[in-house]
Amino acid sequence: MTDPDPAAAAGAVAAASADSYARIVAALIRVTDDWTLAEDCAQEALTLALERWPADGVPANPGG
Repeated sequence: MTDPDPAAAAGAVAAASADSYARIVAALIRVTDDWTLAEDCAQEALTLALERWPADGVPANPGG
C-alpha cells in the first residue's frame, strides 16, 4: 500500500474504475449469475475504496 493521500486515493479509485470496472463486473456476473447484483457489488466496492483508501493508502493492485 502507498502512504495515505486523499487526492491520490481519489485518483486511484477513478483509475481503477476506468481500467477495471468491466472486468470486475464480468467476474462478479460469472460468480453470481446476476447482472444487477454484480453491478451493485462493484459499485459498493468502489464506494468503500473512496472511504478507506484516503486513510489506509492505495493497495498495490487497486483493480484487484
